[in-house]
Amino acid sequence: MLEQLDFWKLIAGLGAFLFGMLQLEEGLKKLAGKTFRRFLRQSTSKPASSVLGGMVATAIVQSSSLVGLIVLAFVGAGIIPLVNAIGIVIGANLGTTFTGWIVATVGFKFDLQAVALPLFGIGGLGYTLLKDRWQSLAQFLLGFGLLLLGLDLMKTSVGVLATQFDFQSIADFPIIVFLLLGVVLTAIIQSSSATMMITLSALYAGIIPLPAAAAIVIGGDLGTTSTVLLGSLQGAVSKRRVAMAHVLFNLTVDVIAFSLIIPLLKFITDVVGLSDPLYTLVLFHSLFNFIGIILFFPFLKPFSHFLEKRIREDVTEVRQYISEVPPNVTDAALEALKQESRRLVKMAAHINLRILKISHKNLQIKQNTENTFFISTTMLPVEKQYETIKRLEGEIVRYAMEVQSSPIEPAEAQQIERLLDAVRHAVYSAKSLKDIRADLSQFHEMDKPDLVRLFDSLSQQVTELYSVAIGLIDKHHEHEYFSEELENLQSKLKLFHHEFMHNLYQARLKDITGLELSTLMNVNREVRASCDAFLKSIARAWYTGADEYSEPVAA
Repeated sequence: MLEQLDFWKLIAGLGAFLFGMLQLEEGLKKLAGKTFRRFLRQSTSKPASSVLGGMVATAIVQSSSLVGLIVLAFVGAGIIPLVNAIGIVIGANLGTTFTGWIVATVGFKFDLQAVALPLFGIGGLGYTLLKDRWQSLAQFLLGFGLLLLGLDLMKTSVGVLATQFDFQSIADFPIIVFLLLGVVLTAIIQSSSATMMITLSALYAGIIPLPAAAAIVIGGDLGTTSTVLLGSLQGAVSKRRVAMAHVLFNLTVDVIAFSLIIPLLKFITDVVGLSDPLYTLVLFHSLFNFIGIILFFPFLKPFSHFLEKRIREDVTEVRQYISEVPPNVTDAALEALKQESRRLVKMAAHINLRILKISHKNLQIKQNTENTFFISTTMLPVEKQYETIKRLEGEIVRYAMEVQSSPIEPAEAQQIERLLDAVRHAVYSAKSLKDIRADLSQFHEMDKPDLVRLFDSLSQQVTELYSVAIGLIDKHHEHEYFSEELENLQSKLKLFHHEFMHNLYQARLKDITGLELSTLMNVNREVRASCDAFLKSIARAWYTGADEYSEPVAA
């Protein structure tokens, strides 16, 4: 009966520890919020600072999963490149070892219940009675108290277990058995920190020798990659790249650590001079992760290029940015929404020019603008290409609604509305031309000189307008210039319309049938409506001060 009681005490301790980690993470999410995400984004502008930022951030929040979530969001939104994300991941690996140092220093030297019970009591009451940030702070204290209480239960249960059973036979097992034990245990409980706590408790109780404890810790590092790997199999491309980077880094480092387990432990005990097995174990954990960073850091860029080549974009996925960012990570979600909306505008420009049979090479724009504006797409039929745009519009609207379901600032809500306007105008622009495809093809094939001359003048005007409009994208940060040029383009569009109608009235109508005349006037009207909507989509997507552009011209 005593053995069953101690077993359930161990399970209770593990459950309290894991639940405490969850509450701790949730409390930190609410407390840190945008401040923490801003710190992580600003401190990871380069690979070196990314490694340091990942290490510091994980050491502070004590949750590599929280840091990993934010990293995936930022990569998906295009805020940080893949190479920096990998730097954060390998830095976070070292940051997670800070938990072991805290436990080895405090957890086995003090009466944990004396600290855990006040934290648990104050946190539980505060979480129940308080609101807003005070409730988040109480949740953090509650989580910390549960974490310490769980550790105390595990420590005492394992200590009693050591007096009831002879573990000498287990200690004689091959060391690889303990490695596999660490992998399986961490894969089951999904917390390398919990595995470390159990291992420290067993080591403190004298159940397992130091080399076996070190092997379990190595296995715990490897076991953390199981969920990441499985969760990324059907994930977005950047998520799979970051996950694979995590797996390959841990696998490489853990193989090296396991092959050098005895020399590293002898270095710590003989050269460094540590005799306490708890400190030796946590230093071993930190040391082999630090060695891994030293080995990987010079190759971060080639490593990221390798992953980009091996894990490619899924061409059937219409989303590129918003599929990779949780909508509740507001600042990253807004950036992803902006990038996705701009991408849709570019897709609309691509299909418009294709319908008008205007090659982008004929546009008088800079080479760098051409490369950044025209996205690489498969040459689907126009109907399929338009269907893709419509599907993307629906995904953007759905995602925007999910973002707005979280608490956001009025300025952020206004930004979302502006981006949705940009998407709506862009889709309207593409639809206006799609609906007159047959008429445009008819005029392209006509052999009547007057009609050909009128239609060519219309094509030339549209080419000129798109050249200027797309060229503006490089200068969208120059607000005053941008606004002025958009107004000029609006005026030119009206002028083009009037000039075309004047030329049409001056043409020899005897050579033009009534049906051809009606069709040509309809084409002019739809082309003008499409161009007007396209200008408005640019204004909404690239220039935040474009309040003067509202509804598209009615067809």
